[in-house]
Amino acid sequence: MVKRTRGNRGGHSRQKLRKHREKTTINDLLKEFSPGDRVVVDIDSSVQDAMPHPRYQGREGVVKSQRGSAYEISIVDGKKEKILITTPVHLKRVQK
Repeated sequence: MVKRTRGNRGGHSRQKLRKHREKTTINDLLKEFSPGDRVVVDIDSSVQDAMPHPRYQGREGVVKSQRGSAYEISIVDGKKEKILITTPVHLKRVQK
């Protein structure tokens, strides 16, 4: 038999992607960042558009550039630099 595929949201990330009763507002969708800003990936599971993989939940990165309405985020994963392309609803500014 062939093993069943589960995908990115197939049961292993149920706790990570759970909403805690906060609503997604229009301000969350229209947040703006500039290149060089430090951000944290905070996945909003009610918006599936451009959702990053759950393994990047809570990771900190730097905004490289804007691509349409999305942003390119540079994240160091182990020894490699990876680029995430995601919308601003899945990002939060780093508090200094």
